[in-house]
Amino acid sequence: MNQGNDLFDPASLIVAHDETHAFEAVVPPLVQTSLFTFSSYDEMVSTYRGEKVRPVYTRGLNPTVRLFEEMLAKLEGAEDALGFASGMSAISSTVLSFVSPGDRIVAVRHVYPDAFRLFGTFMQRMNIEVTYVDGRDEAAVEKAMPGAKLFYMESPTSWVMEAHDVGALAAIGKRHGAVTVIDNSWASPVFQQPISLGVDLVVHSASKYLGGHSDVVS
Repeated sequence: MNQGNDLFDPASLIVAHDETHAFEAVVPPLVQTSLFTFSSYDEMVSTYRGEKVRPVYTRGLNPTVRLFEEMLAKLEGAEDALGFASGMSAISSTVLSFVSPGDRIVAVRHVYPDAFRLFGTFMQRMNIEVTYVDGRDEAAVEKAMPGAKLFYMESPTSWVMEAHDVGALAAIGKRHGAVTVIDNSWASPVFQQPISLGVDLVVHSASKYLGGHSDVVS
């Protein structure tokens, strides 16, 4: 499914080590502290005013997590990335940033089961309608799209591995003014860079192929 895009090639050559890492470590150390100190009162004031961006509390900004975010953004050819405590945190935060009660979402069928449950429970209580379509049927997608606030995609899809023409689907979403989001967990940036195909936002469950061995929960 690689579209011949060269975004992955430069990122794959980037080594973890650089002169900014503590103790000249080859692999960036895990920064496990909850809080960070300031070198001066003036630095504290400028940070809380928003004039300087730096770690204060590790849930907001952590150096190890930030390195992960920067590398993932390079792999996806994105402007930036945000790391969350779980894949569903990423999915729910992304979707809820763009929809409000009374809005409608179009989603391809066979999405990740917990995303399906989110759409069918919490979104339903918020009076947010979700219309499911066969992502392989572009005419059906076009028909469902008018009035949708967000178009949620996944390719390959969970369980049945249906593959879609992501670029064509993204173009349909754009024509109708919908924010386009895709779960790229199964393909990973190695095989598919959705942003290069016109998708607005990409989400991942990093414990799957990004982790490499399905042996961690991130």
